[in-house]
Amino acid sequence: MILQPISIPKLGLQLLIVAQMACSLSFGQLGNNMYGLHRQMNPSSVAFVEINPATGVMTPIGNQVLSTTINTTGVSLNPYELSYSYQDGDSWLSLSLQDGSIISDVTVNYPNATGDFNNFRFNTADSTMYGLYSQVIYNQTTGTYTGDMRLASCDLSTGLVTILSPTSITSNYTMAGSVINPHLMVYYFITEGKLRGIDIYNGTIFSDPIITIPSGGNSFDNFAYNCADTTMYGLIMQNGVKSLGKIDAATGIVTPLPTLLNLPNYIMNAASIDPINGIYYFESMLPNGVTLLGLSLQDGSIVSSVTIPNGSYFDMFRIDSDCYEAYPTRVNPAAHLSAQEATALTFGPNPFSTYLKVKSALEPTEVKLFNAVGQTFPITWSYSNELHIDFPELDKGAYWLSIANAAGHETILLQKED
Repeated sequence: MILQPISIPKLGLQLLIVAQMACSLSFGQLGNNMYGLHRQMNPSSVAFVEINPATGVMTPIGNQVLSTTINTTGVSLNPYELSYSYQDGDSWLSLSLQDGSIISDVTVNYPNATGDFNNFRFNTADSTMYGLYSQVIYNQTTGTYTGDMRLASCDLSTGLVTILSPTSITSNYTMAGSVINPHLMVYYFITEGKLRGIDIYNGTIFSDPIITIPSGGNSFDNFAYNCADTTMYGLIMQNGVKSLGKIDAATGIVTPLPTLLNLPNYIMNAASIDPINGIYYFESMLPNGVTLLGLSLQDGSIVSSVTIPNGSYFDMFRIDSDCYEAYPTRVNPAAHLSAQEATALTFGPNPFSTYLKVKSALEPTEVKLFNAVGQTFPITWSYSNELHIDFPELDKGAYWLSIANAAGHETILLQKED
């Protein structure tokens, strides 16, 4: 792993709704466009760019030098407002994806005047950025300092950080990245050898399995969530990058993909997944310089490799279609019980093949089927005490069925069989 010369807040190394999204973009506007920060070392400068990950062609967005330092623990790409936001020192800089102009530049506003906000990631299911707020608490009785870390959100228009966790969820974290499962509404990070999931609704611990790699490996790093198959992928490390792997968030078990990579390192600035083409992207420092590598989510093989020119870096990259228009499938546990009962659905079979039966107390007003990248599919449905849905021919994979009625709406996660 290579640590780049970056600006990280003082504690960074030690501690570091069901709602439907309304948006102005259509699916046809999204693709595998990759946005990030082009950082040159001499002289030190940071510029906003778009890159074609297959060819390496880098296109400046705007023509200004934005800053000289960045916090590489996180970044936010909002595909609905066409904005990209990162932390420059103690301020949030938000840029237009269209022309690179500065949308806002606000100071990070901490709840206790001190602390840090790191390891942040944008959640496409509620258009909010979440991360870890950390502070050091001094115990006057014992004369000791204790790390206190909680899930928090940040308003990118004001810089205000809002604490969500009622108590501390950890005292430290591993700089291996963070992901959000927008369907479960859970934020994941790694701490003390565990994949800790935090409930976004209330900031408490949702799951906490120990990470194990039965096939062999020292750690699971640089992980990213793929909405297309609802799976987390990351790098299995053993004397360098051994292979791409996927982790079961419930058990912590890591399964390697078959291709052995044997790469010397990875550059610690997180990873991004192209859900349309099924590619995991990360960077490695190779003999010819910083190299952006694309790995197949099928077998972990290298499907693209481009070198960042002139000895520079390409940091904090995100893809605009990543989890675009994702919907929560788990309701807020604090939601009123009667409302949950009114919209509660029982359904089957799941996995499905050509049809689905749904038992619902209320007649639906709308039924929609869509996939992980926002494509909608025509379906036919009828209702007579029970909802009957006939599906078109669909590819194998994950789909979401949204059913609206007088009490609200509910989204069901379905799995299409062969």
